[in-house]
Amino acid sequence: MDTVRIAVVGAGVIGLSTAACVSQLVPRCSVTVISDRFTPDTTSNVAAGMLIPPTYPDTPVPTLKRWFRETFQHLSEIARSAEAVDAGIHLVSGWQIFRSVPTEEVPFWADVVLGFREMTEAELKRFPQYEFGQAFTTLKCETSAYLPWLEKRQFETQKAQGTNNSTEEGRKA
Repeated sequence: MDTVRIAVVGAGVIGLSTAACVSQLVPRCSVTVISDRFTPDTTSNVAAGMLIPPTYPDTPVPTLKRWFRETFQHLSEIARSAEAVDAGIHLVSGWQIFRSVPTEEVPFWADVVLGFREMTEAELKRFPQYEFGQAFTTLKCETSAYLPWLEKRQFETQKAQGTNNSTEEGRKA
């Protein structure tokens, strides 16, 4: 059987994570990441993300919850590993506060994060403009560490000539 060749466009957190997942899920594939910029020169490098899932109106809640649970479990494994500091993945506790009580007081992901609860009145007093809040522990990804960690684990660097006589860096899994 021939090797499946897959290209992923973009070398930010989504592109590199996608390339890593594809290379693990598709046996004997060759994944090339195509981008005009790689770490540390991507927009993702200056970001950090707390893992809280969005909702998408056309995606059923059970699907959203499955995606979130899988992501939370995957990143939790990294956070518990010896590579957590290098990967920039760690637990973080905090609040999510609202100016009015949301329609869904207990979000679909409440049983996935750690220690989800409604904030107490005493806690809410610290934020007088807000009427409702939730407290929980989730994961935080420092992408300035995560992107190089992903590259180090998943890709070897190769140079490829661009069609406009400029050099692009391609990275193959």
